Amino acid sequence: DLSTQLIRSVLLGLHTPLFSERSGSASYLIALITNGQLIIGYEGDCSCGLVDTDERIDWITSPHCLANWQRNRSHPELARDPARNKISRSFRAGRTPDPEFVTRAATPGQRLILATDGFWAELSEARQAEALRAPEMVITDVDDDVTWVDVHL
Repeated sequence: DLSTQLIRSVLLGLHTPLFSERSGSASYLIALITNGQLIIGYEGDCSCGLVDTDERIDWITSPHCLANWQRNRSHPELARDPARNKISRSFRAGRTPDPEFVTRAATPGQRLILATDGFWAELSEARQAEALRAPEMVITDVDDDVTWVDVHL
């Protein structure tokens, strides 16, 4: 499909300049909305979720980590497992990007959250809801990066 080809092309175009003089890895999540569809390409532990009216999040991507090797664990379960910090798939030098894709309908009025594992794993569900209500909130009491993008369709 053209959307997944576009995401793959963008990742390939970024790969060489990012890793030409460095090693390392990164998690990423790309969300593309086109023709009434949401297409998410990702590798690593960033996640996308649907936010309901009570600021509860239904996570629709499954993190790529050792704690989730069977791909059957919920985000709250993974948050309690130290093996969630061992990434099993990522954007890295020496490996062609290979995103996993999740596709679903994009509905007007829908609210999406795109977040790092610091957001979904380090913050309780109550603090996640608080952060969604107060996006200017600064979070400094956790060890991981807490970044999120709140998207209203």
